[in-house]
Amino acid sequence: MAEQTTPPDAFTLIVGSYTHSLPHVAARGQGISVLRLSADTGRITPVSCFTELRNPTYLALAAGHRMLYAVEELLETDGASAVALSLDPRTGDMEVLARVGAAGDCPCHVSLDRDGRRIFVSNYVSGNLLTCALDAAGVPTGVATNLQRRGTGPNESRQEGPHVHQATVTPDGSKVLVCDAGTDEIARHAIGRTLIDPLPDLVVKTKGSHMPRHLAFSIDATKVFVVHELGCSVSCYAYSDTEIRLLDEAPTLPDGFEGHSACAAIRVHPGGRFVYASNRGHDTIAAFEADPVEGSLKRLGWYSTRGAAPRDFAIDPSGHYLVAANQDGHCLSVFSIDQDDGALTPVGETYETGSPVCVLFA
Repeated sequence: MAEQTTPPDAFTLIVGSYTHSLPHVAARGQGISVLRLSADTGRITPVSCFTELRNPTYLALAAGHRMLYAVEELLETDGASAVALSLDPRTGDMEVLARVGAAGDCPCHVSLDRDGRRIFVSNYVSGNLLTCALDAAGVPTGVATNLQRRGTGPNESRQEGPHVHQATVTPDGSKVLVCDAGTDEIARHAIGRTLIDPLPDLVVKTKGSHMPRHLAFSIDATKVFVVHELGCSVSCYAYSDTEIRLLDEAPTLPDGFEGHSACAAIRVHPGGRFVYASNRGHDTIAAFEADPVEGSLKRLGWYSTRGAAPRDFAIDPSGHYLVAANQDGHCLSVFSIDQDDGALTPVGETYETGSPVCVLFA
């Protein structure tokens, strides 16, 4: 189990948002917000807001927190892109250093490799993954590989084609796992001297129409936890260089719930014992305890996010606080995390902010 640190008195949060409406989104955001969170009171105060990007929904921080990467979630014809920005975490000042076309429609996720040499841009609507090389300063060089996935799923209205939703680098930095919600697949690609191997070395088929959306590794990197958007479940897979094998799957909704809900994000607690997933519709964070040996998932409870459609949430590095972004509720909610049983307790009032999507601790 990972050693946890003492939380600081205050945290810096970085939040991406929708600024321009899409067919499925009524945008009320202004851009990328930098906020301060008081650990004592849970009160959030604004620091700055960078308004020069359109739909900077998902974000990724480089090591050192001086470089920030954002996607502009738009159609390719409207300028869908990945953007590299310099960042001063203290003042919140940002500057666009480079912009790279996403080579696809509606990029919904961006991530970094372990060494800061590549970014991975997941294009949901067009179902392709763009990998861009970065120079020593973390700026895109213009060298890129576009990996177009193929296939469909059994849900004709949602899985008419591939829908890449997330790319996550393995803890050892040698591979990248790609969640394709449109084909119910998790594909693994090697990272080497080239940006990314275009052919996967391993493909896992999840349950039909479950739509694997996001994943997270266990602290010891022997397991992968996957949240399924329409399946409303979390799966635990054994992970090794030779296999990704299902160990257990548990629903994210309480027994008897009959309303519409769809999962979004998943996070592993820094202590390694607890796993959390967000429910949009039920509007909760579902908590699980993962057995470190067997990989079985025990449902611990559901915690209202005090807002609608929790799209994303983040846990601070010390493991003491969780912040949820309620996209349709236009607010952030802060929780303290019980270190013994994983329970979430609301802290302070919700913080109003338009169409929040991604939230990071910096």
